Amino acid sequence: MSSALIVVGVGAGSLNVIEIAAAQGTLWYAVSMPVAFLMFLISAMAFAFWGPFSQAIASDAAGGAAAQLSGVDRLVFLVGRYFMLTVASAMAVPLFLGGDAGPLLPGWVWILIKTVLLLAIMVWARHRLPTIRIERFTELSWVILMPLTLLQALVVSIFVLVGWM
Repeated sequence: MSSALIVVGVGAGSLNVIEIAAAQGTLWYAVSMPVAFLMFLISAMAFAFWGPFSQAIASDAAGGAAAQLSGVDRLVFLVGRYFMLTVASAMAVPLFLGGDAGPLLPGWVWILIKTVLLLAIMVWARHRLPTIRIERFTELSWVILMPLTLLQALVVSIFVLVGWM
């Protein structure tokens, strides 16, 4: 996830979230930096053990750590996962989707719409994608996603040096 954030920071020339959102005046970073955007969303789902990354954590393979919980403890555990996804979706809006930029509606409405849309995409992914074993995800991360993110960072850095961003 930090690699995706570095790519965005290089593109905007700052790590200030307000400046990153303002730097996307004509083209969102989700379009110009799709690998970093995808890496950010995949990392957010993996941190929350969400969707294809919902691995059993305990020795009980039937439900992992959540299988041992009930009542309020289980509710807090599950709400924590949803909260992590919501925060990641809300953070992706200024980083990759131009923040409050949008026609006709107030800025806060655009932020809410974009956040809910990203959250809906992650919830959809949970129900549509098969679960990935943790060693396969590690291999995917280090062999495919990390080199692609570094390549994205190189391309963005060259574009910044040339003056195209």
